[in-house]
Amino acid sequence: MNILSVDTSTEALGLCLAQSTEENLFSRFETRTLVNGSQHSEKLIPEILELCERNKLRLQDIDLLVCTNGPGSFTGLRIGMSSCKGIALAAGIPLVSVSTMDAIYEGFSFFDGAVVPAIDARKNRFYSAVFAEGKRQTPDLDCAGEELAKLLEGYERTLVIGPDAKAFARQLGTYRGKLIVDGNPSANLALILVRIGLEKFRTVGADDIGTGPAYVRKSDAEIALQEKIRKSEEVHG
Repeated sequence: MNILSVDTSTEALGLCLAQSTEENLFSRFETRTLVNGSQHSEKLIPEILELCERNKLRLQDIDLLVCTNGPGSFTGLRIGMSSCKGIALAAGIPLVSVSTMDAIYEGFSFFDGAVVPAIDARKNRFYSAVFAEGKRQTPDLDCAGEELAKLLEGYERTLVIGPDAKAFARQLGTYRGKLIVDGNPSANLALILVRIGLEKFRTVGADDIGTGPAYVRKSDAEIALQEKIRKSEEVHG
């Protein structure tokens, strides 16, 4: 089984092409991470085609597509999911999308304490969630550090992970437990996506074609529209 995973939730573009057998999940795989300043629209499809060509595969030879569905960059998520949907429809390949927070956490699920993924959401806020005891303790969050610190009360140790772990940890000054920060912002998320995407496909099947990115925060355009409507109601109310 040939599995292609794509992560465009941050400025880094992550890809993995893996061959899986019943005996060995990763009988062969190749990963690639490009920090391209969010130029995913220009890089994604050429990188996918090159990755397939190096492994002597056509797009039609892919058996499963996996991608992150958020939270993360609005633009990056739209590009990643729309590109994967286009490939899925054109080549008849099932597509599975996975929570970005779940994928980041998966590599650190062994930790005995709270685990907090962090992605910069701009405006001095972060996309995050709290995991502990092998499961989610909160939904995906759009929060500041002091807000999350309150949710960590009662946890003696907390591990902050993800591409923006260091920046987020600096905002957790009110947390009273032991704070540990993972110093590797480029953990191989695309490789992890292969495993949890395949598991999701086997248990619940492929996404509905209408499935879209899971946005935690409204876009600037939506916020501007709401403000415009509010002002209009004030004028005519």
